[in-house]
Amino acid sequence: MNPMDLLKIQGAWMKFTMNHPKFPAFISAVAKCGLPEGSIIEIAVTPPEGVKLETNLQVQQSDLELLGIIRGMAAARQSEKKKKDEENAEASANAEESTEDSTGDNAEDNG
Repeated sequence: MNPMDLLKIQGAWMKFTMNHPKFPAFISAVAKCGLPEGSIIEIAVTPPEGVKLETNLQVQQSDLELLGIIRGMAAARQSEKKKKDEENAEASANAEESTEDSTGDNAEDNG
């Protein structure tokens, strides 16, 4: 998947969670309880016109495999971001140290 698409998804997810703060908590609760094969997921949508649409699905092994792939992609993305952030922090620290060294050298030459 294109890294830029992942960034778009990440930004959209952040906005979604700000708009709907209870939903991530719900997902976390479901994850803690587990979602074994055979579980039933029910979904209902009520548009402003009021005609309620409902459905449900029974979780199958292939659904769990898909969720595992998505979870793995998210974990890999987080790991890459953490590594990149650490590298950037290290590079900034090294650049700052280098700047201090060169400033220190100049002070000695002038003194």
